[in-house]
Amino acid sequence: MINFMIGVLSSLVATWAGLAAAFLWSGRFRWFLVTALSRLSGGDFGQSWDNKAEAEADFNREIRRARKVDLFTGRGNELQRATFSSLLTQRPGSAPRPHFRILLPHTGVGTEAQWTRDRESEIASFDRSFGTGQLHRQIETNVAHLAPYNDDGTVETRRYDFPHLGRICITDQAAYFTPYLPDEHGRDSKVLKYTASSPMYHALARLFQKLWEGPS
Repeated sequence: MINFMIGVLSSLVATWAGLAAAFLWSGRFRWFLVTALSRLSGGDFGQSWDNKAEAEADFNREIRRARKVDLFTGRGNELQRATFSSLLTQRPGSAPRPHFRILLPHTGVGTEAQWTRDRESEIASFDRSFGTGQLHRQIETNVAHLAPYNDDGTVETRRYDFPHLGRICITDQAAYFTPYLPDEHGRDSKVLKYTASSPMYHALARLFQKLWEGPS
């Protein structure tokens, strides 16, 4: 009988230990810990993922609970994918969409296009489909895709004349920064996440606002 009770207790302890370990290893707990450390220290204890695909679940969860979303991006292909579909479509009875602002690059002539040409030359060094204006065409395709949503007030879109330094997505709770490297696509770059209490969050939000208020 004693051995039976010991066996039952051991199983219960092992089960609870497994559940506790799973919770402690979960993304939500790590984000809770990062947030707590950032608030206590005033530091930048950001989470990171090796690429966009690994960050997708966390990113989607953050987007679903956001009240505002600011997006600074390069070509903007993700705007035609599931990532941002909840911000562009409104189903009957669903929660109100967050305020969504988007910054896309200039693709004009002369100096207005210099940074788009600069980024295309980088991509062309490792992707042969670029180098003949492909990036320009992709950006303009996404601008056209957003036009109806701008017309009905779903989103606000402006253009920027600035280096394609990465993708920045800012919500009221967190900021995601994907720094573009000169020898790989943005989807393969590391994704960094910062809490709303961190200095980096406020620096990225300030950069977005300055570009938003600048010439478009």
